[in-house]
Amino acid sequence: MQNILDELTPLQALFEQIILFTPKLIVALIIFALTLLLAKICFQLVRRALQHRQTDPEVSLLLARVTQISILVLGIIWALSAVDFNVTGFVAGLGIAGFTVGFALKDIAENFVAGVLLLLQQPFDIGEAVEAGGYAGTVTNIEIRSTTIRTWDGLLVIIPNAQVYGNPITNYSKIERRRISLDVGVLRN
Repeated sequence: MQNILDELTPLQALFEQIILFTPKLIVALIIFALTLLLAKICFQLVRRALQHRQTDPEVSLLLARVTQISILVLGIIWALSAVDFNVTGFVAGLGIAGFTVGFALKDIAENFVAGVLLLLQQPFDIGEAVEAGGYAGTVTNIEIRSTTIRTWDGLLVIIPNAQVYGNPITNYSKIERRRISLDVGVLRN
């Protein structure tokens, strides 16, 4: 009889832990569900607000996504803390992992940041004639990682955004009137 009671004690302790953990888990799931809903609503609100201000579609999508991801991250951290998860250690581990991955992917991160800056500053738009990154032509596409230019001789050039942003940009389409200098020679007989 004593052996049966000894075996029940660990089972009872496990059962008590499950009973104590269940309300915390339910609260965490509710927090997570509300976070998903709030992130979706905020994504749509930011997108509509920026469209009313006639912001560039790429910029409005970028800012709406940043808002959505920020809300999701905060909600996940809040839900994890509701189940007594060590959030501080987890965030510190994510920071170290982020630093390592960021260092390994430095060029990609540099192109990403340059792409965000190009989308925010908008030195040129799609369809404009520009000279950027050592190439001249018409802009056909602007993405987070690269800018695509169709050169005057018909080549399609994909330039990393860090190269575009880090060099002078000449936009021929922003000014209606331009002056062109031509060197003319005269032959004498």
